[in-house]
Amino acid sequence: MARFSVLLPAIASLAASVSTVALAAEGGPWAGAYGGIHIGYGAGSDDNVNTTGQAPGNIANVASGARPASVSMDTDGFVGGVALGYNMQSGNIVFGLETDIDYTDIEDTSTVNTVNPAVAGSPALVNTFKQSLDYLGTLRARLGVTVNGGNTLVYGTGGLAYGSIDTKVRMSAAAPSTAVTQFSGSNDNTETGWVLGGGLEHAIDANLRLTASYMYYDLGSDTVNVAVVPTAVPLGGGTGYNSKFDTSGHLFRAGVGYKF
Repeated sequence: MARFSVLLPAIASLAASVSTVALAAEGGPWAGAYGGIHIGYGAGSDDNVNTTGQAPGNIANVASGARPASVSMDTDGFVGGVALGYNMQSGNIVFGLETDIDYTDIEDTSTVNTVNPAVAGSPALVNTFKQSLDYLGTLRARLGVTVNGGNTLVYGTGGLAYGSIDTKVRMSAAAPSTAVTQFSGSNDNTETGWVLGGGLEHAIDANLRLTASYMYYDLGSDTVNVAVVPTAVPLGGGTGYNSKFDTSGHLFRAGVGYKF
């Protein structure tokens, strides 16, 4: 929530500026409230999961490669959602605010097999990392210009982003027929951040619009406590590990809008 507290004054100032300009704004074919639906594709920014040990034994395991210090996550998937907004227009300049929310299927699971070089003949160690973005919402300002005789709007946009991030880590030792979990942890949090992008809209008639947009989002990082699994016979040494996931990526969306 710290990122939200930093962004909130900027958003409030931007909204106040838009309201001030709106007092002098003319009406126009792009002015007024609108809504829309869209679908598309989301892809992560090839972010890495970085793992560190919590105790000397765990720190040594990461340093030796018995547990992976860095694992690449290649998240991607379907996105789809709805948007609402309000435009004001002065000449060929269009400005306003928009909010949207998307269901997302942006996820990846990465499994890395390692061995403990300090123990001769040690079994394979299995390390599984999972990351998913379950939904993504934004609250953005938009500023654009009309072209093509006023029928097409080209704009830039930016503001607040928020989303639900699910992260899981499981570290196991392989047995002949199964993997015995030694360390595990998970988080399921709503995070906030920022988004920047742009797009274009084309008016089919006085109300109907075709839309296309690109946005880059950054929801910061989330650290999972990968704790040792308690058992009668200790399976893992030390306390555990910290695995830090970064969540950022790209959205490509197309849809249909309707100006009320």
